[in-house]
Amino acid sequence: MTERIQIIDTCVLINLLASGETEKILHCAANKSLICSAVEAESLFLRSDDPQNPREIIQIAPLIESNLLTTCRIETAEEDELYVNYAAALDDGEAMSIALALARGGRLATDDRKARRLFMEAVSDPERLISTSELVRRWFETEKVSPEGQEVTLRRIEFRAGYQPSPSDSDFNWWMRSSRKQAPDK
Repeated sequence: MTERIQIIDTCVLINLLASGETEKILHCAANKSLICSAVEAESLFLRSDDPQNPREIIQIAPLIESNLLTTCRIETAEEDELYVNYAAALDDGEAMSIALALARGGRLATDDRKARRLFMEAVSDPERLISTSELVRRWFETEKVSPEGQEVTLRRIEFRAGYQPSPSDSDFNWWMRSSRKQAPDK
């Protein structure tokens, strides 16, 4: 069996960290989850639950020490060329993440619309593109997380990361129902 890797960009990493369930979600997600040096540098703060301290410093080191996340850098001329090309259109974290996912044959975890479009133009394989909502939903289904647990997790992501999937996301209706913001369809 070949190792399944995914490259996680900044927005998805921050959303997973905001969930309070990062380890469990990453464990279900792939054999190996990578973040590039640009993502590590961009992942600085989450919104805190404490009104006296509105920002919480992101701590990635424990995830790296436990081998749930691995940091990586541009290593080849191909990765460097891809990075430079994508950096003209995207932020460094998204550009480097796309370059590494393309060059290394991995999946890309991003919620950035432009990054998703550019990646799909390059690979034409929807199985290689994943979003926060897909990662979280997969964990919920695999671990049979209770509806109450789902609601708490999704609301944490919404509040601490300021994230909610766009209405064009295939999991948007599921997210809204699970976070109890909308009555279930049908």
